[in-house]
Amino acid sequence: MILDSHVLNKYNYEVRSLYFDSNFQHSFLEKRNGIAIRKKLRIRYYPSFSKDSQKFAFIEIKKKFNENVAKSRVYVPLNKALKILNSNHTEAKLFYENSSEQDKSTLKEIWFLYKKYNLKPVCVVSYFRQPFMSRVEKTFRLTFDTNLKVRKYNLDLNFGGGSKNIVPPNICIMEVKFNNIIPNWAIKIIQNNDCVQYKISKFAAGLEKTKIFALI
Repeated sequence: MILDSHVLNKYNYEVRSLYFDSNFQHSFLEKRNGIAIRKKLRIRYYPSFSKDSQKFAFIEIKKKFNENVAKSRVYVPLNKALKILNSNHTEAKLFYENSSEQDKSTLKEIWFLYKKYNLKPVCVVSYFRQPFMSRVEKTFRLTFDTNLKVRKYNLDLNFGGGSKNIVPPNICIMEVKFNNIIPNWAIKIIQNNDCVQYKISKFAAGLEKTKIFALI
């Protein structure tokens, strides 16, 4: 496997995500209760790929359909992301008018979810990712996430990473990403190293660490 071409320092890149939830924490509860079909809204920012004068982010809906995961997202200026979430805002209308048909469709989906649950920012999750791609199977990836942290104060993505560890500092999360099947050579390596599948949501685990749901 080879490092993803997006890695500029030949090792890893930082990921910061601002997650949204309703007053009743429906996104958190759906995850905790194991609801098979669910959607989650976040703004994802990659500091390593941005210049101080030009910062961009993705507004994303992450969708879970049983064991399948998909994302719909639009690429927006970071300083306008929260305004674009509000379909009534001038910036949102202007962005929509200048968007492709695919982005317009995604924006409608984002706005529907945002309004349906009256979503609000609840926490920032950050980590460093080392991503690898297969030299042969282009849709097969492995990522290693370290330094997973969360914070529920100062939710500005410019502010930096989180303050509280989501998992112990010596723990790394390896994610196996594929479209249809895992290559046989990868299965053998995983089995030979006694890897056990473990489901974790950085968002839900982060909220548990902040005790934001203590009254539920």
